[in-house]
Amino acid sequence: MANSVQNLFIQNLNKYIDHYGIKQAFISKRAGIEKNKLSRILNSAQPVTYEDMHSISNALDKDIKYFLGEKLDLSTPDYKDSASIAFYMGAVDENKEKLANQVFDLLDYMDAIMGIRKKLERDAVEVSDYGF
Repeated sequence: MANSVQNLFIQNLNKYIDHYGIKQAFISKRAGIEKNKLSRILNSAQPVTYEDMHSISNALDKDIKYFLGEKLDLSTPDYKDSASIAFYMGAVDENKEKLANQVFDLLDYMDAIMGIRKKLERDAVEVSDYGF
């Protein structure tokens, strides 16, 4: 991979992170990249691989090409059609991490309950088809 491509990716990624105030810990967790390695990549102390670029881009819900453009689009995103949820709780501490995990657990439970409800409704229709 050409060094200039790597440099452009890192330069644009750092602009994006700074502009939106994204924490490295968030990217590290979503991308599955060790925090120290991500820090070295962002500081150009370690070369970024294609796999790392792919993981980081996916963690930020972007295509790699987004970070390889000559002019980075930092406009405010339109979330009307987005299926993702984002919120900012300030610096992460143990209590905030626990709260965030509880919120995501609640959403998982709600999703499971809705799935069960749909299955029950489907099964009820199937049973009524047989005249029971």
